[in-house]
Amino acid sequence: MNLINETAFKFKGLIKTSFVKDVGVLQISNFSSIFLGTVGSIVLARLLRPEMYGIYALIFAFVGIIRIFMNWGADYAGVTLLAEAYAKRDKNEIVNILTYYTKLSVLTVFIIGILGIVFSPAITQLLYNDSQIGYLGRIVLIGICFSVVYNMLNVILQASRKIKFLVFFEILNKFIFTLLPITFVLLGLGLLGVVWGHLVSSLIFLCASLLVLYFLSKKEKLSINFKEVFSNFKKIDFKKYFNFGFLIAINKNVGNLLLLLPIIILGAFSVSSDVAYFKIAFGYIGIPLMVLNPVSRLLGVQLPKSKTYGIKILRKHFYRVSLWSGLISFILIIPFVVLGPILIKFFYGAEYIDSIKLVYWLSLFGVISGFSVGLGPIYRTLNKMKIAIGVVVIQTALMILAILLLVKIFSPLLSVIFSLIFCSIIFLFVHFYVLEKIFKKNL
Repeated sequence: MNLINETAFKFKGLIKTSFVKDVGVLQISNFSSIFLGTVGSIVLARLLRPEMYGIYALIFAFVGIIRIFMNWGADYAGVTLLAEAYAKRDKNEIVNILTYYTKLSVLTVFIIGILGIVFSPAITQLLYNDSQIGYLGRIVLIGICFSVVYNMLNVILQASRKIKFLVFFEILNKFIFTLLPITFVLLGLGLLGVVWGHLVSSLIFLCASLLVLYFLSKKEKLSINFKEVFSNFKKIDFKKYFNFGFLIAINKNVGNLLLLLPIIILGAFSVSSDVAYFKIAFGYIGIPLMVLNPVSRLLGVQLPKSKTYGIKILRKHFYRVSLWSGLISFILIIPFVVLGPILIKFFYGAEYIDSIKLVYWLSLFGVISGFSVGLGPIYRTLNKMKIAIGVVVIQTALMILAILLLVKIFSPLLSVIFSLIFCSIIFLFVHFYVLEKIFKKNL
């Protein structure tokens, strides 16, 4: 009885912390994102049919690859460094970090962004023997270049813990990005409507983000000041911030590549309908995991604070969050697996019934992802990004090798799924083993 009372007391204390409160507020955005994303996926899947929906998946997977090369660490470093600067109320450091963010964003757009826009058709012709995928992806890439201002606003709101306004803006963003592509497809534009919907949505939020940033520069003492940022372009120690953020970016990019590779490889080895079935199953099993997104985001702010109390406290907080996140993912995935045959057939239609058997396998990957929610933030906090990068690179290489071997035995679809699950399980234990070694060394 005493144990139950003590557990209840600890739980009540936990839910009163600012971290848990912010997670709760972010869940509003998260549930909205789940709802709108699911509705958008269902509507587009029914309108486009499996073959066209598979091409749609290939377009955005290809754009995702280009986006990886555009990510040099501005967002992740921005949140981590700005959170510390805001906590210290260090105005000069805030200006320096925002200058770095702005300068790096401009460089990525004018180097990688423009190169991607120019050469997209040639690349997709080489990969899929279809330059049209590149022409359509080019339109999405233009929108991504415009989105850097919205991303900056997102970083500032998150680091300064203006969570309620962040949630409002994110819900609005998701709503527009869901509504416009669907509207254009309903007008008869097909895949062209999807990509133009994304471009128009990006333009809308470019304008909205500039207005909000201008408002914050006038009202907030510790927020962005455009004049100070641009006048600081030549003064800033760019290398200091870049070295920190670039390592984070490499780790995150390799992780994102790990998730995009299944669709990229399926597009090269199989028919577009298989790509559609995989995308539906992968997206479906990812719905319950979206509940954990706010946890991962806020850990980027919370773990650096925990570190200030000592490695022992940091280790305790990391393991506690990892354990609870994994258990929550397991509990949430069970009903989705059980109801999968009913829900997929009802919402997506009988055309996507082949996705059901994939859900059972991918549920294992979903549970593993729950236990992995804090890996990125903890490596960043410990400043051990080179180790994280090395582990993820080996994982990616092993997955590619496994696919190439298994495709001789199984279908491309099953080969991709088996390789993804096997590597995820093995390297979850590798990550925790490596982190425990780091913790013991610091203790």
